[in-house]
Amino acid sequence: MAYLSEQFQAMLAEDPRVRTNRADAVHKMRVSTRRMRSAMASYQKVLAPDPSRAVRNELKWLAGVLGAARDAQVLRARLHSLLDTQPTELVMGPVRQRIDEELLADYSSALAEVARVLDSGRYRRLLEDLELVISQPDFTAAADAPAAETAGRMLRRDRRRLHQQVRDARSARNHDHRAESLHEARKDAKRLRYAAEVARPVRTPGAAELISGAEHVQKILGEHQDSVVSREFLRRLGAGSARSGANGFTYGRLHALEEERGETAHKQFRRAWSNFPRVV
Repeated sequence: MAYLSEQFQAMLAEDPRVRTNRADAVHKMRVSTRRMRSAMASYQKVLAPDPSRAVRNELKWLAGVLGAARDAQVLRARLHSLLDTQPTELVMGPVRQRIDEELLADYSSALAEVARVLDSGRYRRLLEDLELVISQPDFTAAADAPAAETAGRMLRRDRRRLHQQVRDARSARNHDHRAESLHEARKDAKRLRYAAEVARPVRTPGAAELISGAEHVQKILGEHQDSVVSREFLRRLGAGSARSGANGFTYGRLHALEEERGETAHKQFRRAWSNFPRVV
């Protein structure tokens, strides 16, 4: 409950900053919503399903709304950084301008939707329900058990969940299936990390190691997923250039570089997973 309260306060602190389009505000608010949702999912057995299950669903909705704006920010920054590494003679045509036209429009549209949502009754009800869950929690009988032991069992369950997703990625039929499975593994690693953050104050054995290991895996798989998203965007821009008779060379070059970055991240993940903590 202390963890939920801390993240709820972080979310509320970012609300006015998101409304005024402050740097990193969307990202920070989204992280707080994800942390709360993950914690409530991992420890759902100690919370009564009503209203916590509905609150989790609404947090997922809010994170999705915030995510559309954040994703446009991340992709634009990534592509700008990649373009900055390219020799001038290999950037053919208004590539940066075309990227900005697409992604700034996406960001502006997404930010307008965020503003609408933050003024909506649905968002206000979510805040009220969250405050109720935190200030007047309804616990199940499982909450009477020793905290460290109970948290340990839940961490083992979340670790098995991540392990199964990694197995699915290894047995993937093709690159698309593998990318999808690795994306799901990233989300499971994030959930495990947040669950371990909850458990740390009660000295659950292995929680600190899991936080470090899950965060490392999460970052590597985040790089892999960013590469996947970037490649799809570049493929679309390149195809559009071909149809309009423009030069699509640079989009193809950037796509090839992103393929390389994705494969590098995949190799890094395999190494990181072989050393993933098994202490819980």
